[in-house]
Amino acid sequence: MQQANIAPNPQIAVIFKGWAADWAKESQADKKDMATKFHTVYNIAADLFSKGGEVDMQFLSALFQDCKQKLEMAEAMNEKVKASLHADDERALAIIAKVNSAAQDAAHVVRYLGQLLMPAA
Repeated sequence: MQQANIAPNPQIAVIFKGWAADWAKESQADKKDMATKFHTVYNIAADLFSKGGEVDMQFLSALFQDCKQKLEMAEAMNEKVKASLHADDERALAIIAKVNSAAQDAAHVVRYLGQLLMPAA
């Protein structure tokens, strides 16, 4: 497996830390559900980008794909929120703002990880 040495990147670490905290609200330590898996992966990513060091390129690629998917799904998610909460504009706007914020963070991570993965392609 190909390894990459990455420098610490506090901005990326904060993004993953925030996502891990969001998933922590949904996860249960005694269960191996998707929430727990996302919480664990994002915690590992946050720690990695806080400290820097060697990482498997497959892990970086998986993070890249996950963030790319978040970015691609944001618009569809916003449309679903609008449709399901059309009677509660305030709540819909709050959820849409959160989705848009996550999409902006994902776009930042995609750009950064894309640069890291490019030499390996």
